[in-house]
Amino acid sequence: MSERLSPTRVAATWAAALVVLAVMAFAAIALVNHNTFGPAQKVKELQAHLTRGEGAAALGLLHATVPKGNALLLDGEGLKAASADIKDFTVGKPEAVTGADDLATVTATYSIHGVAQQSSYQLERTGRSWLFFDNWSFVPTTLPTVAISANTTNEVVVNSRPAPLVKGKTTVPVFVPAVIDTSFATPNFSADSRGLAVTGFSKKATEVKLRTQPTKKLLDEVNKQITAYLDGCAQQQVLMPAGCPMSYSTSARVRSDSIHWSIVDYPSAAIVAYDGSWALRPLTVKARLDVTEQDLRTGRYTEQTVDDSFGFTAVLKASTTKVRVTPVSSE
Repeated sequence: MSERLSPTRVAATWAAALVVLAVMAFAAIALVNHNTFGPAQKVKELQAHLTRGEGAAALGLLHATVPKGNALLLDGEGLKAASADIKDFTVGKPEAVTGADDLATVTATYSIHGVAQQSSYQLERTGRSWLFFDNWSFVPTTLPTVAISANTTNEVVVNSRPAPLVKGKTTVPVFVPAVIDTSFATPNFSADSRGLAVTGFSKKATEVKLRTQPTKKLLDEVNKQITAYLDGCAQQQVLMPAGCPMSYSTSARVRSDSIHWSIVDYPSAAIVAYDGSWALRPLTVKARLDVTEQDLRTGRYTEQTVDDSFGFTAVLKASTTKVRVTPVSSE
């Protein structure tokens, strides 16, 4: 015959069971509160919006003010492009802010082109839902900006999207984190700056100064004009071609029809930035003169071939599509 439990033992058993259930319930609530309603989850939600190009949802979640500028990277494909190189985004454990019980800092780590980076976000507890679950919200902030400047062009490309310049400058607000690629290409000049990472909510704009470089097309055109100029010099049947660097001096009598200049080695132009503009480095041409000289005492004719190098300079005037080279002096 089985032993009956006393009412006291039954009550104690139920009490213990209720305590266990309560502990489990509180543990479950704490877990849900952390994983679903905690500040770290808000950061994950934000990054998910950025990756999907959902700019409006990201702004609403972040409570951010958008500075003046070109908003091409704040929504849609532009936002996706700025977030595409953010890899392995991992959210760390929230850390309490000393002296502020309702504030927490969440740090996310990730990589950009294989380089480890991190961003920190500050959130505040704004109340509770259903008595148990904390409500967290991003502390209002202002989006950072990228200040882009370039010369010799009135438009740059930012993450494959055109961005007009005003007096050589433009400002682009971005979310955090973001990767910015900037460039421009014109027939005569180009510039490229890639992989700039914006990882924090800095009030000071991140500056990108595109360094303009002459294109191969420009160099080819400059060399073409220099070659044409020297070829014109070589066609003159005089010892000192007008407006040209070549010259030859002799005490002998020379038959004019025997004078023949030719270019042995054309110079290769080097374009450099100078005083806010562009200039050509000094040039040197190697020329050959074939000439017949007559000795004034003996009357004897001698055929001469003389190779010499001559220096000269030239002024370069170039826009994004046009170029003109004007030789100005000789040595």
